[in-house]
Amino acid sequence: MIPILLMILDLLALTSLTLVQFKISFAFQFLIISSIYLIAKGFMFRDVMSIIDLLCGVYLLVAFIFGISSFLYWIILGWFIYKLFFVVIFNALNFS
Repeated sequence: MIPILLMILDLLALTSLTLVQFKISFAFQFLIISSIYLIAKGFMFRDVMSIIDLLCGVYLLVAFIFGISSFLYWIILGWFIYKLFFVVIFNALNFS
């Protein structure tokens, strides 16, 4: 259940990052919550994947504050798709 909850929160953070990348106005609180979630996850779990999430959370804040849209977004998008794919596959194998 927890991996599915984290997957949903990762999808929300990815949505927030996508909105920042394409400079679409949205709720400031959504951005802050998403970046805090990613940064906190990096500090809590302290594995390689979570440290990369921490860096994604920092990039999310920096991209919003300075209005940056860079190629890093596409790398982060690939990272999140990679993680989400394996969470779905792992949960599908556990439930079958």
